[in-house]
Amino acid sequence: MKNNNIKPAQVFSEQQTVDAKTDDAVSTVQPPLKPAQSFNEADFIDELALATDKTADDLQSLMPESVLDEVLKESKQPKRWSLLAKLSLISVGLLIIVQTVTGLLTAFEQSPYLFGFYAFVLGVLISWLSVIVIKEWRKLVALKQVGVNQDTATRLADSMQIGEAGPYIESLLLHYPDNQAKHAYLSQVSVEHNDAEKVMLFDDLVLSERDELAKKYVSRFSAESALLLAASPLAALDMALILWRNQAMISKIAKVYGIELGYWSRIKLIRSIIVNIIYAGTAEVATDLGTQLLSVEMTGKLSARVAQGLGGGLLTARLGYQAMALCRPIKFNKKNKPKLSKIHQHLLSEIKGLTADAINQSKVLKATDEKQKVQ
Repeated sequence: MKNNNIKPAQVFSEQQTVDAKTDDAVSTVQPPLKPAQSFNEADFIDELALATDKTADDLQSLMPESVLDEVLKESKQPKRWSLLAKLSLISVGLLIIVQTVTGLLTAFEQSPYLFGFYAFVLGVLISWLSVIVIKEWRKLVALKQVGVNQDTATRLADSMQIGEAGPYIESLLLHYPDNQAKHAYLSQVSVEHNDAEKVMLFDDLVLSERDELAKKYVSRFSAESALLLAASPLAALDMALILWRNQAMISKIAKVYGIELGYWSRIKLIRSIIVNIIYAGTAEVATDLGTQLLSVEMTGKLSARVAQGLGGGLLTARLGYQAMALCRPIKFNKKNKPKLSKIHQHLLSEIKGLTADAINQSKVLKATDEKQKVQ
């Protein structure tokens, strides 16, 4: 005979039956509908900041440095002038000298007074040009010295010796204002500290204060660029103003780190900034552009002007951060290096305020028009 696995009989009480019916009734009752909510552009700005931060962190963790970075670094080496270009410049210089001497001799044969006048004017021009050339040369040397200082600081950061970091840091302190950060370093540094400890202390106390001031300039100028592009319909005029404002920002950042820019040194610094942006590492490019493109894409769904303003502000911020990296006597490390994903929150809040004001103003104008129509 086959054994049937029959479950034992169960007996339910009246209370259990009532509880089961109550649970079924509760499960069939639909939850009440939430009240309707209205949103505008300004309500999405904070969500954009959080989403962009998460995406930037993901890109930073997923994009490693590649072999392409080494190729790009090699392409950054300046190209030397060709022999033909050098001969052309020498020929033009000799031609100017010969023509000047010939003209002076001709003037002397005609009249000694005319020769004296020409010689006086030529002497004034040569003196003026010499002063300008010497000043520009000194400013160029000071800008090039930043690269030497960065290499020296990198070497001293791994040195356990004593004696070389002191004169190096003292030469840097001469260009910085006499403030609280400078006094804090001078009071805490000791002869017992080795070179690496002195460089670290100088970076933490003095340069961190300079970095905060430079970041304030970057934040201010980038916010101005974002608001200018988001609010004004004249794109060509806005871009011209932003280029002019970016030059002012770069000059202020260089001055923060004790560098005075001249005409050619400013051109060299701007060129170096652009080259460093173009030939940046793949991880840095992925992080910065990922932050920028995501923010522009998400804000572009809300408003084309908001996206345009945010893109211009992020570009200004990136130029400012590159200027900080090139003017700083000690290279940034992973901890204190400014990130583009941090400043976009400030830009979004500025655009949020502008958008909210515009929406409120449009509502007031619309209400005024409706009242006039009713009357």
